[in-house]
Amino acid sequence: MRSAPAIGFEYKPSRVLAIAAALLIVLAGVAIWLSGVAAWLKSVLETVVAIHGVWSMRCFLRPHVRGVNWRSDGSVSIRLEKSGSEAEMQAALRDARVLGPLIVLHLHWPRGRAGLWLLPDNLDADTRRRLCARLALDGTRMSVNADSV
Repeated sequence: MRSAPAIGFEYKPSRVLAIAAALLIVLAGVAIWLSGVAAWLKSVLETVVAIHGVWSMRCFLRPHVRGVNWRSDGSVSIRLEKSGSEAEMQAALRDARVLGPLIVLHLHWPRGRAGLWLLPDNLDADTRRRLCARLALDGTRMSVNADSV
């Protein structure tokens, strides 16, 4: 029996997901502005939403994980950016979700964890196909939407 081929890719955040998240932050601000709460509470809530939105977008757009290499033996190594330099570490793929065009990989390593959201705009079609096939073959805890098969 042949072993599964290695899969490696560079991780960059999805622009589509970033735009959707920014739109949700703006809509949350509009909802607070249109609500019937007191003016002082509106300004406090607007400030909280703006600060949390900026912090969340910064974390999303500047991920620590720069690259993933899932070897044929099942081990996963990741390339992390720390303080301007890159380091390679061993990681574990805890689980994966496939929902239509979205693939979410949950990775854990000794001092961290990350959820990588992979959409068609940040992962090429061939790598996506191989990744889905490998997830199904490997027996990783995975939930699959019936529409994505």
